[in-house]
Amino acid sequence: MSPRTDEERLAAVESMFRTRAVESPPDEHGTRTIWHRGPKGAELVTDIDESGRVTRQELALFDDVLVWSGGKLKTGQARERGERRPRPSDGLTWDDEPGAERLERIGRSLKKYRGVDRFVQHVRDVLGVSDDAAPPLDAPVTGSAEAAREALAHAEARRRERERQSARTKQLAIAAFAVGAALAIGGLVMLWLSTGS
Repeated sequence: MSPRTDEERLAAVESMFRTRAVESPPDEHGTRTIWHRGPKGAELVTDIDESGRVTRQELALFDDVLVWSGGKLKTGQARERGERRPRPSDGLTWDDEPGAERLERIGRSLKKYRGVDRFVQHVRDVLGVSDDAAPPLDAPVTGSAEAAREALAHAEARRRERERQSARTKQLAIAAFAVGAALAIGGLVMLWLSTGS
């Protein structure tokens, strides 16, 4: 594969955040996973603990993959295309030590990123390419698991209310049609009786 330019890498990073991230509901421990996948060759998978702190991130930028977990970095190269891997780190050849050249390529792309997504900002902080004073790496980047559960419950309640409203509207429409039909038939019967006498 031909070498990618910094501009291509930046476009790939930015493309992830133009699409809506997918978030799993909290598991029994409150852990959630948030996926960002862009159409231009970048993917970010972030694991969040119950309090909203990042516990693990995997960034795939074309064939380069960076994994941050437990305060440690690991790098590797993809052996197969990202669409076939459930996580960016599946199907990799790992570097013995974090690859300096790989980290440099990813870091240059992230340094140019000007978006406000908290998850990519966390990766920038990990690599030390943030422009301003970043919050501590263990600061929450999103709401707690309880807040996520509440949001899911509110969304479910809104969905059920919309369904109830739709059912009520349908019932009223049927009732109105029945009353209208009965009045029309009654009117026709009255007309027939009045013309027959």
